[in-house]
Amino acid sequence: MKNFSKLLIALPAFLIFTMSTSAQDTETGLSSNVLIEEVVVTARKKEESAQDVPVALSAMSQEQLEILKFRDFNDLAVGMPNVAMDDIGTTKGTQNFSIRGIGINSSIASVEPAVAIVVDGVYMGVSAGMVFDMFDLESIEVLRGPQGTLFGKNSTGGVILVNTALPGDEIKQKARLAVEGGGPGGNNNIMQYSYSGPVSDNLKAKISIHRSDDSGYFKNSYDGSNHGQFEQDTVRLAFLYEPSDSFDMALRMENSDQDGSGPAAQCHLGANGTGCQADDGAAVPAPNSTFDRNSLDFNIDNPGFQKSETDFVTVTMNWHGDNGTWTNVFGKREYSLEVDLDVDARSISFFDAPGSSSMEQISNELRYSGSLTEKLDITSGLFMYEGDVMVWDNRALRGALYAAAGSPGIYLWQSGGGLHNVEQTALFTTLDYAVSDDLSLNIGFRLTDEEKEIHLASINRNVSVGASPPCSVPAGTCPFDYIDNDSWKTTSPKIGFTYNAGESSMMYGYWTRVFKSGGYNLRNSVDLATFPDASPKADDETVETLEFGMKTDFEKGRLNWAFFNTVVDDSQRMTNIQDPVSGVAQVVKNAGDIEYRGFEIDGVYTIADTVTMVASLGYVHSKYKNLISDLTGDFIIDALDYALEVPRAAPLTYSLGFNIDGNLGTWRSITRISYYHRDKSYYNENNQGFINEQDILNFGYDIYSSDGKINIGIYGKNLSNEVKHGGDTNLSFGGTFAPLAKGKIVGAELVYKF
Repeated sequence: MKNFSKLLIALPAFLIFTMSTSAQDTETGLSSNVLIEEVVVTARKKEESAQDVPVALSAMSQEQLEILKFRDFNDLAVGMPNVAMDDIGTTKGTQNFSIRGIGINSSIASVEPAVAIVVDGVYMGVSAGMVFDMFDLESIEVLRGPQGTLFGKNSTGGVILVNTALPGDEIKQKARLAVEGGGPGGNNNIMQYSYSGPVSDNLKAKISIHRSDDSGYFKNSYDGSNHGQFEQDTVRLAFLYEPSDSFDMALRMENSDQDGSGPAAQCHLGANGTGCQADDGAAVPAPNSTFDRNSLDFNIDNPGFQKSETDFVTVTMNWHGDNGTWTNVFGKREYSLEVDLDVDARSISFFDAPGSSSMEQISNELRYSGSLTEKLDITSGLFMYEGDVMVWDNRALRGALYAAAGSPGIYLWQSGGGLHNVEQTALFTTLDYAVSDDLSLNIGFRLTDEEKEIHLASINRNVSVGASPPCSVPAGTCPFDYIDNDSWKTTSPKIGFTYNAGESSMMYGYWTRVFKSGGYNLRNSVDLATFPDASPKADDETVETLEFGMKTDFEKGRLNWAFFNTVVDDSQRMTNIQDPVSGVAQVVKNAGDIEYRGFEIDGVYTIADTVTMVASLGYVHSKYKNLISDLTGDFIIDALDYALEVPRAAPLTYSLGFNIDGNLGTWRSITRISYYHRDKSYYNENNQGFINEQDILNFGYDIYSSDGKINIGIYGKNLSNEVKHGGDTNLSFGGTFAPLAKGKIVGAELVYKF
């Protein structure tokens, strides 16, 4: 709040100065007025204006993303009402998103997200590999609330649609160079280049290249070295084939490699007030390991590493008829990961976690969208998906104890993981019937048949003392102690209405019931005898939502609002348990029922010809109802459990931003200043860990040449240097594992359009 007060005090003088030097002619090139332009979205699997879609959403076009300096999902971590788009931090790039309080806290590959990410029409089946640098995008759409009827799998919280840019009719080249810093460590150098244009009369092609080289934003006080080194190399090819007006095909191929250090793991006071100066009783000190959770300080003896690679192919074909379009979307994604993590987050070797994982998914969707009659529109299709995951987790425990006894390089090892397979087939249909010129009924359903199979090697079952793990999942030497398969057949209905309340206003409302299928935990490390409700399996959950909203356009902007009430039955929750041997154990279980209710308001307003204001407000009230599992860890369900706060459900979010057009000689300028707030939210079910309140202040200043070819900009993100952790896990031997996100970032960039 202190940063918000400073913004309000400084803003009037800043606006007066900027407006007095503003350019009156902004017809050439970008201007902040683009923020009020309507965005064409595919939220209902057909192209339409965002203001015509009866769903609460935030959408940004290519031009708007360019003005807002979007780089990856972390740039949207706060700023949209009731939306948290965080990197979990355990392994870089793993999404830990929640919308309206519905999300997960897990980097386990078999634990599927509650917020679905769909890239170029293809559903992403695992959370890993989602929060890397993104570039050359056509648009991003964030759909708030359950979207199970059209998007199905694991969209109980919402859906994020990412659309990469296709080649156009003209030859275009664009290069971008940027350097970012602001932390106690080194800089991040970014280079991007794209070329697109026609190859023949009916074939267009595009190549986009991205490279970033981060020398390490943080400082590790263990040896004074930079930490957080990360390199990313991505190449994307896109082809658009249009042999006739009735058919077109888009082919996209992408390869991305990432190589960097492990997480910047901070140990601060645990929930019981214990610090990180010593282990669990053995006389091995861990000096200078406890830090203020509001700092970016940490001291780890193992910098760790992370190496990953992604290959992604999509093929989209459209057959256009007089009354509608048939569309087929095929996607294939492969992702591999190798890591080594310092989980004890201390200056001694007490809990390291090397491992590897891989996944492969393939999906295909065939659908039709069009008109059956003058009053009846339909979108209907068949979706098929198959995904395979392999996980090998290792825990190298108590190495400092063996080193103190004269045996360096020796650990108490635990190894496990396993194989996980998912197959799904779904049929979906939505109907929009025009009762009158102003009133339409919206009806839909989705029939889903999903089967999952697991071969699990529990981590606590494979134990040894030595210099290497006792077994290997990739090599097939870890015995499976739990083998199971199950299937879930669900029907997701939706009933709603759309009403044109005036020439530029639309009201909508709907009720829907969607499902998140049951699943398995590939990181099982507890005994049922010790933790009776720690089964490797969780059953499905049901989510019912009632929502009413209104979207209004007016001459100088737009204003949208929505009220919602959501009840989750048999909610799947991921709980961290302090395990005396393993340090921490993750348990996935059905906790019971949770109710969420709240509202959202967001809008854009043109204060003057050269000043645009963007604002939003969101509120969520959440509470547990009808619990069926203990949450506090005392093995009983009582008032203490019901009094806990629901994790990932920050009650209040709001934002305020201004974009001002100006000039600098013959060059145009855009100045951006924005403030975002998100309340504190708890990380674990037992409320022993939490994510700090966030008050983010951003600033940017860009100048554009008169021909629009050159853009030079400076920017600052999180200038208030707020500290955010991807997670906050309490360890059995005291302290926490809390991976740090970057704090203040300052940067400069040069963009040239050939």
